[in-house]
This record gives sequence, structure tokens and C-alpha cells, in this order.
Amino acid sequence: MRRFTPFAFAILLATFFAPPAGAADDDNVYPVAVRWWGQAMISIENWWGLTVVIDPYSLEIGYNDPGVDADFVCVSHEHFDHNNVGLIAGDPFVIRGLENGAVESFATTTEDRADGASRHTTHIDTIASFHDDKRGADLGANAMFLVETEGVRILHCGDLGQHALTKEQLEQIGEIDVLCVPVGGVYTVDGPQAVAIVEQIHPRIVVPIHYKTRALTISLDPVEPFLAALPDKYEVVRPVGNTLAVSAGGGPTRENPRVVVLNYRPWEMPAGLADLFGAKEAASKKSQETFRALRTDQLNHKPSNGTHTPRWNSEHMLGTESLFFSSMYARLDPAIRPINLRPAQMPPDYVAAHPDWDGEQEADQMQRVEDFSRRFAYLLDGAPLDELPEGAPRFAGDLRGLFNLMINHYGEHTAHVHEKYELEDWPE
Repeated sequence: MRRFTPFAFAILLATFFAPPAGAADDDNVYPVAVRWWGQAMISIENWWGLTVVIDPYSLEIGYNDPGVDADFVCVSHEHFDHNNVGLIAGDPFVIRGLENGAVESFATTTEDRADGASRHTTHIDTIASFHDDKRGADLGANAMFLVETEGVRILHCGDLGQHALTKEQLEQIGEIDVLCVPVGGVYTVDGPQAVAIVEQIHPRIVVPIHYKTRALTISLDPVEPFLAALPDKYEVVRPVGNTLAVSAGGGPTRENPRVVVLNYRPWEMPAGLADLFGAKEAASKKSQETFRALRTDQLNHKPSNGTHTPRWNSEHMLGTESLFFSSMYARLDPAIRPINLRPAQMPPDYVAAHPDWDGEQEADQMQRVEDFSRRFAYLLDGAPLDELPEGAPRFAGDLRGLFNLMINHYGEHTAHVHEKYELEDWPE
């Protein structure tokens, strides 16, 4: 897991989280995954592999260990059902919204070039609030976390107890895409009070958190009073698992907002589909092993026999999977748009997306595509393996055929790279 060194109130993320400025994938819209694990624990994952976890719970409250690792963990306040940092693997950097009773502000920025010309940026900011409606007299302070990544703004309210936000808080919050708001009462706002908060913020999507479920041992209200108090303009949906796809490029609007009641249990992939994903990912891993060993000059080498550079083979493989799967997912969820990373087909027309990347970076990009395909695979829930979902290439025949196509594609193009090693002009 990556380690990050804080300085002042900014944290510089590792350079491999984003491509160089001006790269060919600038125009793509990358969806962000928002996952609810129970109580107030939310994880946020972006395309580049950055994961932020907010308010990890103690296992004493009834939920299982989700087996999550992260780069950053945010703690809204020091109650045991919100501050179990040790639950999260990966040696993350911890941001405690409350420090000695005062709320501090942080900003986290992803730099993609040494000269500071950053393009993909993730910010994490805290906004001061109260755990009760008495300016903290009973339950103290609470930090709300505002996470912005890939153009998506997500507000996690922690254990918000205020019945109304102040003008200053609303100015700090601004326009929000996803609002994670507690609705269970007792220690926070209850259902109708949470609706009042929602109406102040006007987000595109609302994710209720911190309410009574079958697993939870703490006495809270269920989600139903919140849902009953919602105005008619809110569409209420219940996905199959605990994951929501959100992007700056599509989905609900502030005029037609949506409440997404997530399941705290992740979607379980059916055995047949899991086998296909496993075989595809094994093929991808073999390709990654080949490319990780290559230097930049080897990736850019133009063979004397007129075939493509090895870099083209890498970009072609990962670009094909990202386009096929994103196009299929886009038909199932408008928050996901087709992601086109495929290079030009003919050698004279090919321009490398990342000519300065070495083999490690190329392999990392292949892994990002693999993670994307699995991250949103819940959209395939119930899809028959002997049929082809809309958006998938028709020549694949059916869903099994699509996976077999990807498996063979990785094997074929990786073999082509190995053949280049035998050429007289291959750079050793």
C-alpha cells in the first residue's frame, strides 16, 4: 500500500494515480464508486486506484469486517462506531476531522507531473458542525467530510445532529453530487430532520446512512421514516449491493434527484460469472507480467518488420476491455459512459497515449481497467451468460463469448510482444 507524507494541509499523492497532462484519455469520464458498509462507513474509489474510507465502525456493533484497504481514512468524531481505523488495511494516512476539539481543514491533491501540472485532483476537506442541536453542548462537535474526485463532489455528514445547516456551512458545502446523511435519530438527526438537511443542500443523489439494519446492535430508527418524509420529486431505488456508480457525466439531476438505499452487504457475483471474471483477470495478469519487465525504450521500439510497438499492444489490449465493458455498463447505468482508450489501428497512425511510461506504469493502467470491470460488475446481476447485454460487441455472440474474446485477446497480443524479442533489432 502506498505511503503519503503530509505537509501543511496538503498531501501530494503518488504520480501514478494519473496520466501526464495532455494524454489521450483526457476526454473520458471516469465513474467513481461509492460504497456503504453499514452504519456511517463509506468508501470512495476512483479510476486511478485511490480509495478514501470515512468513519470505519467497530465490529462490536454487529457488522462484519469488510476487508477494505485504503489510502486515506477520515474520522468524523471519536466515537467507537466511527473511529476504528485499525479495521482498514493498507497503512492509510488518517485524517481526524476533530483534533483537540477543533475542526481542521485538509486538502488532498493528486499531482501527475513533477512540474506540478496536475489534472486529476482529489480534495478532502472538513466542514465544522455539531453532533447535536445545542451547538455541541450535549454530544460535542462533528466533522463533515467533502471529497471531490473526478469532478464528483461527495459530502459525508458524519454524526450530524444539527436540525439545520448555517449559511456559512452551506457556502462551504456548495453544489453536491452525492450526500451521505444519517437518518436514524437517537445520536443524529432523525428521518424528517434529515429530509430538511437534504432540502437545504439539493444534491443529485442521497445515500441514507446510520440507521437500524438487521445486523446493527445499536438502537436506531430504520430508514423508512426518512423515506416517508421525502417529497415526491425524489426517486427511491434499491440497488442489488452496496455500490453506487456516480460521475460528472450522467445520472440523476438536482431537478430530478434520487435516493439510493444501498445494501450494507456487497453484491455476490454468481459462480458462473465469477469463473469468467477470474479467467479474464488471470489472462490480464500474465500480460501485466510481460509489460512490467519492459523499459520505456523497449515499449516504444518500432520493429524492423513493420509491426506495432509493444506499447501499442498494451494500449490496444487495455483499451479494448475498457471500451467493451464500459459500453456495456453504460447501457445499464447512465452514470457510466463509454471509456475509449483504444489507439489507432494502423502503425503509421498510432500516437502513444503515454510515451514516457515504463512497463510498471503500463501494467498499472491494465490493472486499473481490470479493477473497473469488476468494480461495476454488479450491473450484470441476473444477466444470462448465453445472451449478450446491450452495448457489448455483437460479434462476441453472448456474455461467455465476450469474456473468451478478452482472454484470447490478452494472450494473442502478449504473444506478439514476445515474438518481437527474437528480432535482430530488439533493444536488449
